Amino acid sequence: MHLPDTAHPPCRPTDRHLPAVARSAGPPARAEPLTTADRETALHGLLVRTRALHTESTESGDRYPLYADRGRWTWSRRGSWTPGFWSGLLDLATRTGVLPAGTAEAAAARLAPRLVDDTVTRAMTFWYGARTAGTLRTAAAERLLGSRMVSTRLVPVGSAWGAGARGRATLEVDCWAPLIRLLCRTGSGALPEGRDTAAALARHALSSALTERPDGRIAVFGRLRADRSGALLPDAPPTYGDRASAWALLGLTEAAAHLPPAGETGRLARHCAEAALRMSTQWPDPADTDTGTSTSTSTSTSTDITTGPGTRTTGTRAHTTVGTSPGPDAPPPDTSADAIVAVARLKLAALGHPGCLDAADGTLARLVRHHVTPATGPTAPGLPTGGAAFTGTRYRIRPGPGPGPGSGRARTASVESVWGTFFLAHALAVRLGVLPAGEL
Repeated sequence: MHLPDTAHPPCRPTDRHLPAVARSAGPPARAEPLTTADRETALHGLLVRTRALHTESTESGDRYPLYADRGRWTWSRRGSWTPGFWSGLLDLATRTGVLPAGTAEAAAARLAPRLVDDTVTRAMTFWYGARTAGTLRTAAAERLLGSRMVSTRLVPVGSAWGAGARGRATLEVDCWAPLIRLLCRTGSGALPEGRDTAAALARHALSSALTERPDGRIAVFGRLRADRSGALLPDAPPTYGDRASAWALLGLTEAAAHLPPAGETGRLARHCAEAALRMSTQWPDPADTDTGTSTSTSTSTSTDITTGPGTRTTGTRAHTTVGTSPGPDAPPPDTSADAIVAVARLKLAALGHPGCLDAADGTLARLVRHHVTPATGPTAPGLPTGGAAFTGTRYRIRPGPGPGPGSGRARTASVESVWGTFFLAHALAVRLGVLPAGEL
């Protein structure tokens, strides 16, 4: 294995590397947990917001909402890399009665054209967005297996989102979790090679994508590149506490839960659990301040975005490189990363690590109290409010046309995002017993 800096050895999640606290809990939850009524109110507000956006979407050509920058929504005809998150939100709104029966099935069916996209984000699209369409999930898994690199037998980024030929030799952490879920399916959707590929992904994740900071915290190489021999080399600086780290934590958690428990894969699953618990313990608490994002107005612009899931962008809290600490001028946290971590902690709690439930509750309390705010728009006819907006996702956005807040050069902004809302809403739904953590 080659690492760019020998001061940051690879993280090998064995017993001697794990402090005792990492075995049982995430960081202590200092915020007062939400009550059941608090969770219900927050979830209902997010889903009413989803309903209002769904109405606007269907009235304007079935576009997909991506993110809102200072109240201005950006839409996509194809959904960019996020259509599964939008479909999953519609599914949750249908299950809870906020949207009528049949909405979830129609949303999942709309995803079918995305099967041919040359991108690993198909894993996100069909795991998170096609719960009601098992045949689509199976087809997505088959196509993803068919896209594997010859040298590593792992699923690469693919050529979409401007990656081109280089993307066929590049791996990113963003889709580890849904890939493992698709490849480890059992029953009628099981694929013979799926679990072997999922195990190989977990093995390479532990050996190549994690590194240890001088302070003992685990950092993540969000992007890896395969050389001709099949060796995986870091292709981006290691980061800590950002969305790439959150995706990695969720992926390790899914591997711990869904790799076959016997023999070598069982040992691999336990190593993944140990690394995930350690990362959960080390995750920085979300800030107790709002990001200043406003959702008081809602205008629309229609475009197709070519930005991928976000590990290549700059400006998030976690893009502090290994060996440094965020200073007073560090950018604000990415609340979508915190929501992803909350889901991972709930899943770890379901695996028998109850301390992670307290950690998840602390994260959810801070996110709901400081980043979920009433939204006045868009409000569809007949709807009393626009629901509630979850703000604070850090994302690099394209400039909008003409004068106004979205014009000018590309910039990293604090936005309301469909993926952030997806993970927060589903974390709240798990805590309310609407769905089990293992289903998500």
